Amino acid sequence: MMALARFAALLAFRQLRHRALASLAALAGVAVAVMLMLVQVGFRNGLYDSALALPRALAADLVLVSPGYRALTFSPPWFPRAALRDAAGVAGVAETASLYAYSSQVRSPETGANLSVWLLGIDPAARVLDLPEVVAAQRALSVPETALLDRLSRQEFRAVVDQVTREGLARLPIYAPSADLAPVVTVRGLFTLGPSFTIDGALLVSDLTLHATLGVPLDRVSIGLVRLEPGARPDAVAAAIAARIEGRARVMTRAAYQEEERHFYASRTPIGVIFNVGLLVGVAVGVVFILQVLNGLVDANLPEYAVLLAQGYRPAFLAAVVAQAAVAIALVTYLPALGLALGVTGAASGITRLPIGLHPGDMAMVLALSLGMAAVAAGLAMLRLRRADPLELFG
Repeated sequence: MMALARFAALLAFRQLRHRALASLAALAGVAVAVMLMLVQVGFRNGLYDSALALPRALAADLVLVSPGYRALTFSPPWFPRAALRDAAGVAGVAETASLYAYSSQVRSPETGANLSVWLLGIDPAARVLDLPEVVAAQRALSVPETALLDRLSRQEFRAVVDQVTREGLARLPIYAPSADLAPVVTVRGLFTLGPSFTIDGALLVSDLTLHATLGVPLDRVSIGLVRLEPGARPDAVAAAIAARIEGRARVMTRAAYQEEERHFYASRTPIGVIFNVGLLVGVAVGVVFILQVLNGLVDANLPEYAVLLAQGYRPAFLAAVVAQAAVAIALVTYLPALGLALGVTGAASGITRLPIGLHPGDMAMVLALSLGMAAVAAGLAMLRLRRADPLELFG
């Protein structure tokens, strides 16, 4: 049995090598299809990871959001702060904190153009974000009109980041529709979060500065953070909080909240759907190109296959030859496709400052999809082997 498998592998390799030049264009097509699949996954990771950057940074075991909350995009709907105070009285809760998130615009000091920005308001004395730079510098936010700027904001903020790095501060006018004069915040430090597909950058300010700048009522909380006492069971405490606040807010565990954010971008935004459809299109294109190579291989070797059948080899042996040729095509084209995809995603990440890239699991998934493409193409190519009839060949 092993000898037959080895012979099938050697035969497949010989036939592929013999038709390498004739199949070069189709092999390049397979590599391009696999590269596009990898790039689609890398871009999708950029969407998910940028959307989850802030949720992952929240210093919380449980999260409270508005009943109408869908995702942390732009300015999420609020819920009453009284609900968070009630949650603080539930057994197992150690402490609570509030996060205010509002989209706004700042004026570029270079071009004068308006740039979209998240204004994130926190109590400077509370633990809200588990980001070392924020923990170290957030006390400075107690000074009115003081802000920290995300150093990974888009390139349009590069001049501000450079000025803060060089001089220790920079001033940014904020667009406030209700103000006669644009309020100005002084950026006195940097932290690392990263932009999203919808917002150019992020400014962290105190809740009082946010109130003074945009007129945001502080009894309207965007996200409530709940930290539990050691040994407390998150699901049980979440159920107790939900019963206490009586529908004024939704309660989720940290993991459930992050999964809801990811699911929103994956299935309820056009760009998430486009990335998933693009991945399927890549699979379909790959099947077509692999099938083209295999069909050429089968057509060129039909007389040889007929001789093998006449010598007593079973159709299963020929199927093994075609299948191993398909697997070889998938493996040979995967490595150059991976190299090209890493180059494309790396360049895109550098330009956009989004976390576009490929994780080891993604590479393994696309390799599995490539092998799946090969299996489908091999099954379709096997239909050609019905023409390998020894009676017709020797009739």
